Amino acid sequence: MNSKGNKNPINTLIISNSANDSEQIASHLKNQGLAIRHTVISNSEQLKEAVDEKQWQQALFLNELDNLTVQQALAMLKTQTIAVPTIMLSESYSEEFRFDCLAKGVKDCIPSTALDLLTFVVKREQLLVQAQQELTSASKLVSETSKRNELLLDSSKDAIAYIHEGMHIYTNPTYFERFGYDEDEIIVMTIMDMIAAEDTQKVKDLLKEQAQTGEEVSQIMRGKTADGETFEANFIVSSAIYDDEHCVQLLVREVADNAELMQKLKEASEIDQITGIYNRPAFMDRLEKAVEKSRETGLDAYLNFIEIDKFKDYRSEFGLAACDELLKGVADWLKATCDNQFTAARISDSSFAVLIPQTDSLPSEFAKKLLASIEQQMFEISGQTKRITVSIGTVTCTDNDLTPSKLMAHATSVAHKVQDNGGNDYKVFNPSIDSLLSDEDKAVYDEFVEAREAGHMTLFYQPMMSLKGNPSQQYMCYLRYQKKDGSWGLAPSIFSVMERLGIDAEIDKITLKHSLKVLMKEKAEGKSTRLFLTLNPNTLLNDDLPQLLEASIAKSGIDKEKLVFTINIQNVATYQKRVLELREAFNERGLLLCISGVDIEHNELMGAMKSDYVTFAGSLLETLKTQGPEKVVPLVNITTQSGAKTIITQMEDASALAQIWPLGIDFAMGNYVSKPVSKLNYDFAASDF
Repeated sequence: MNSKGNKNPINTLIISNSANDSEQIASHLKNQGLAIRHTVISNSEQLKEAVDEKQWQQALFLNELDNLTVQQALAMLKTQTIAVPTIMLSESYSEEFRFDCLAKGVKDCIPSTALDLLTFVVKREQLLVQAQQELTSASKLVSETSKRNELLLDSSKDAIAYIHEGMHIYTNPTYFERFGYDEDEIIVMTIMDMIAAEDTQKVKDLLKEQAQTGEEVSQIMRGKTADGETFEANFIVSSAIYDDEHCVQLLVREVADNAELMQKLKEASEIDQITGIYNRPAFMDRLEKAVEKSRETGLDAYLNFIEIDKFKDYRSEFGLAACDELLKGVADWLKATCDNQFTAARISDSSFAVLIPQTDSLPSEFAKKLLASIEQQMFEISGQTKRITVSIGTVTCTDNDLTPSKLMAHATSVAHKVQDNGGNDYKVFNPSIDSLLSDEDKAVYDEFVEAREAGHMTLFYQPMMSLKGNPSQQYMCYLRYQKKDGSWGLAPSIFSVMERLGIDAEIDKITLKHSLKVLMKEKAEGKSTRLFLTLNPNTLLNDDLPQLLEASIAKSGIDKEKLVFTINIQNVATYQKRVLELREAFNERGLLLCISGVDIEHNELMGAMKSDYVTFAGSLLETLKTQGPEKVVPLVNITTQSGAKTIITQMEDASALAQIWPLGIDFAMGNYVSKPVSKLNYDFAASDF
């Protein structure tokens, strides 16, 4: 059964000549919460193909086929890396039949109608499968550890031997070289043969102490070489297991400087035994130093996290041992592709990392190089040639707020996002985007950026019709961008995203620039047009905003009253002091201000604010319909008493017009007047208001 949090399906063989019965069994198990991926087998040829294709976790016999006996099926399933539990569902169940099935090697036999019992048995057997898988992983870990231990033993400057009942069962090269014996000679000698005569009692006492305490013990004594010379050393004895046999380890460390030995041990401990390149701890140490150096010098350092695409599929198809061959091949390819100053390491099962220290190259340069290189590479798995792909996440290491572990987490995250999108690509981590935006917001942002880079951005204009016979031609401006489906996206959907990124002011600049061009054209054609533009939070916070707006308008040559700068009431509430300062600065320069989205809950706030225009929220109409004019009149009075022109929004039908007419509203806008249009061509004179 899958471990907690692991929803990988159970690869299930259903051996039956009835597809309908097989589907019923599979559906029942799935309905019981068992995620299974099943294949129906009706003959020996199909079973052979199936066991050659992948690793199976269980097999269910619905009946014994004429062309595929239970014994034949079990023989084929034995070729699987991990034993496949088999369950027989019998229509004519009996204890005698069950005994016969168990004798043949079937794990269990139950009545075909006992489906709840089947669920229990499947869960029980899958626990055993999980245990076998964990044992396989543990065995691999033990194997890797043994390889590392052998490397340490063979390269150690210390003389090391394993002793069983006083006899040597293993000695490393340093041991027999130090004592002056050939390897064949020393294997038949006892520990007493290695000790000077005056210290034989010491070694006996040392071995006895270790046997009694089970702890590591040591004693300075004199060793004896083959030619009878003696030397002083520290004899260290500890418990050990060698070739599955309990014994003691004897380490003979001469009383001398062991700095060289410690360096070799350190170097060996930093190497991944499968690939021969650095392991994760060693890489993280180097990453930390590179980050510190990068911050000191100001030169960028890049962390590249590289994940092998579809590695789980390779492991399922070829097994762990064969995939070690692939990992070694990928490591060799990385070393060949990296410059000498780069650091490559294996980070986890199927992932690698490359550190590029102090460079002036672009962060994407190395990732592109890897993707181009791997297209030309061929790797070997169990004798088969495979072309593989990788997904790469790149992070710049100069951010003072990010620790090495956080940098690794970001690189890992973006690499996995690349994999989720199909792999065989790279992505550079953007701290302001990838850490602040949800996946949904990121999709909106990416679509907007794509439209901006392609020049697919424009303004739409919604006309405001005067309710008092004013000849003004006024439009509310909306920035829109073309979406992937060809439609035009409303900018309000992007502004909350842009505000979090701190770049909503850039959108305001685009809108202002485009609006000034439009008004210059309108002026040249003798038209009197006024546009309302929205100012977003990061624009409001610009201390030089009034001066910049005045300078931009003056440069265009249009009249100042042709632009009205709009601030949403929520931003007015949030930045009230700043808006009051802007109101004063706008008055001094003759710039017009509008407060938008005002509702009945804003009576008090509007009493403190002065603006040239006020647009009411669309919800005001609903309040007027359901609660009557007495609920709305106080707000309208507050705004008109301050001298502001009022605008009702989202007017959708003629009935709304009849309701707002007595309130003395100046302008109306909404789909009843006109939907937003792409050109300033609304015929104000043709309206029957």
